[in-house]
Amino acid sequence: MKRLFREVVAFFEKLSLKSRISLVFALSTFLLLMFTIMFSYQSMSNILTNKLHATFNSNLQQIRLSMENTIEDLNYVAQQIAFSENLTFKLDDYLHSSPSYDRVKVYEEIKNELNVITFSNPGIGLSLLYLKENDKYFFYNHGVKEEFSLDNDPLLDEGYNMHTYGPHISMEQYKDKYVLSVARKLDVNYADDIYIYLESNLDLTKDLLEVDNVLNHADYIISDDTKHIIYSENATFPVNSSFDSNDKGYGKNNGFYWFEEPTDKGWSIIALIPISEYNEEMNQWVILMIYIAILFVFISLVVSLLLWKTLYKPLNEFRHEIKLMGNNNFHSEIVHTKIPEFVDLIGRFRNMRVQIVSLIQEIEQKERKRADLEVEKLKHQINPHFLMNTLDTAKWLAISGDKKELTGLLTSLNKLLYYNMGKLGILSTLEEEIDSMKQYLMLQQIRYDFEYVTNVNVPENVLLAPIPRFILQPLVENSLYHGLVDEGTIDITINLEGEMIVIEVRDDGRGMTREKMNEILNNQVFKQTKNGMGIGLNYVKRMMERTYGKYAEIEMDSMVGEGTIVRLRIPYIKGDMK
Repeated sequence: MKRLFREVVAFFEKLSLKSRISLVFALSTFLLLMFTIMFSYQSMSNILTNKLHATFNSNLQQIRLSMENTIEDLNYVAQQIAFSENLTFKLDDYLHSSPSYDRVKVYEEIKNELNVITFSNPGIGLSLLYLKENDKYFFYNHGVKEEFSLDNDPLLDEGYNMHTYGPHISMEQYKDKYVLSVARKLDVNYADDIYIYLESNLDLTKDLLEVDNVLNHADYIISDDTKHIIYSENATFPVNSSFDSNDKGYGKNNGFYWFEEPTDKGWSIIALIPISEYNEEMNQWVILMIYIAILFVFISLVVSLLLWKTLYKPLNEFRHEIKLMGNNNFHSEIVHTKIPEFVDLIGRFRNMRVQIVSLIQEIEQKERKRADLEVEKLKHQINPHFLMNTLDTAKWLAISGDKKELTGLLTSLNKLLYYNMGKLGILSTLEEEIDSMKQYLMLQQIRYDFEYVTNVNVPENVLLAPIPRFILQPLVENSLYHGLVDEGTIDITINLEGEMIVIEVRDDGRGMTREKMNEILNNQVFKQTKNGMGIGLNYVKRMMERTYGKYAEIEMDSMVGEGTIVRLRIPYIKGDMK
């Protein structure tokens, strides 16, 4: 231990003033800050966790009590009706009597007595008597849906001659709320079993599960005594699936914190809270601690800067040299000093100056290459033979008096030349590129009276995507002069595949050999023809490399006698060129 202490002291004595100040302030700030954060985090984590758990459990207990009270009210009303001797006697008289005025009178008396019982309990909604074998209901206080069923899944509690169901959609007409229901068999001397059916008058999801909800995004599920879900508000935990709980009554499952509130009947209410919602309050406290940490660091920096003032003068001289370099003076004298900190700083400064000079030279070389590429692009954009032949065609159209074709020819040429005037660094849109290609095809069709069909298939959602100029035209020109003879079809298909735009130009012409394809794609010197614009596939390849780098590719496939396919893949960039 003593040896280690002596080594630490010796190491500290070798440090410079700056290193000592930095080390002391860094260690003191770090240790104090980490101790504060760890102690506060542990304390606040326990406090917030206990607070949240208590709140969730209290909320679940309230929901459980409300549901149990609702079920007790339904059972109480069902017992009132089942144990009413007067009602049982009248019901027996009604069921065994033939249609008559007395029977109608008994019907009204039974209905009035049922209404008195149900109306005196505001928690009761739909009520009716049901003949099970005949599938017939009567003495109902509200409209009943045609698909009425006595047994409504899920079965919440099964008792002797009385079952509790729910939550399920109400059987009351025009009502789609979730309710609890009770079906009790009546002790009446009749050939068919008679049941009293009662529904709760509340919307279970709004009046119980959403009241006093701790979190807006909490969902609820109800499980039976076998831990199978019988009601769910969350698709992650579907009905009839099992739910793994524990004796603690809370835990994590599929991205949710869950809290369970069991009942004496065996079924349980479980609240599901997204982990992000659960951690929201803790995250707020973490943000507060980050602000405190920043404040600690700021105070430490201020104190260290006050001590550093003692070295301000030599630093000021060195700063002057930095200003000289900032004014592009890279050959100024380096300040010499015997302070260890400055010896290291001067060495780093020299290295930085060398790196800056190297970077400037590299940037200049890249700019020269870019300028060369732009000149080369402009040089190859328009073939003089193409312009001469197009203008010659215009002359003969003017002599022949064909004003319509002459107007179309000059309009297409004007649009094509105007589009060609765009600067190299400014991208066009796919829509403008397609229009330029169509103008080129129109020119060629007027000049040579080709008999070919052009099909363009492109989705509207990619029309505004940025794209370099004159990418499509060379592909079509390749089909015209290397594929088609005097007639044929050119299919231009543009699709969006993930994050890539796939441009495919297909013709049914004469095709070409693999050697010819390699020559067209890889020839560094494009051989101009007298017919085309002179913007070849090599230009397309170079523009794609310049614009997209390794993220774009061009491929070509052909078979002699069957046609050629040229396919481009470029990154899709959403854009609005306005």
